[in-house]
Amino acid sequence: MKKKMIFFDIDGTLLNEEKQVLPSTKAALNQLKANGHEVAIATGRNLFLARDVIEELDFMNYIVCNGAAGYFHHELVFENSLNPTEFKQLLATADQNEHQLVYQSPELLRRRDQQADYRMEEAMRSIDFGVPEFDREFYQTNTLYQSLLFYPVEDQAIYENGQFPQFRFVRWHDFAVDVLPHNGSKANTALIMAKEKGFAVEDTLAFGDGLNDLELLTSVGTGVAMGNALEEVKLRANKVTANCNEDGIALALQELNLI
Repeated sequence: MKKKMIFFDIDGTLLNEEKQVLPSTKAALNQLKANGHEVAIATGRNLFLARDVIEELDFMNYIVCNGAAGYFHHELVFENSLNPTEFKQLLATADQNEHQLVYQSPELLRRRDQQADYRMEEAMRSIDFGVPEFDREFYQTNTLYQSLLFYPVEDQAIYENGQFPQFRFVRWHDFAVDVLPHNGSKANTALIMAKEKGFAVEDTLAFGDGLNDLELLTSVGTGVAMGNALEEVKLRANKVTANCNEDGIALALQELNLI
């Protein structure tokens, strides 16, 4: 069997709706590794938020902050930080429009505003994480790989019509987007890592459910959408499996003859 490199999103993919790892998922990952395949996480979370899953499932490879940092065998092999000049302009626009923001370094999250509003609270709750601590000047002394910006879809024209050419805005909640380097994505970093480690594109696979997985699923050799994925993601994936509560990862890997 030709060896593959397989990338997994966390929320709604490796984790079910209860934020737990199914026994079938854990067994499938162990079998993949036993069969000689490389497995990797590809998540919008930063390293701090992903660490519990990395450790529980014994991942050695992980892409965090939606591709802004990539680790192979626990060593940083790729990084792509936010442009600091344009980020200051983004902060000014966010403050002017009363849109709150969370800074993300590889290990830490800090909020810009002293009092978190309902949008931040609801969005952070959806990923099973509380409101980050307050540190307004965090960006001045820390390298940022990504940021979380909280605004509804109807306000997207304030940011997403070319005002910030150094950044990409990827929505992950009704109230929240990831702010990424313009050329940063899970897909870009995954393909760079795979190529550097000797895997052809046709020997890469990815599992995911959200819009920030779409480019990855359509760039690798085989993209698998979870049954709970957004309809747009399902329509463009190579394969749709059962949902994250119903052994979707294990079933797809069995059907693909990888375990």
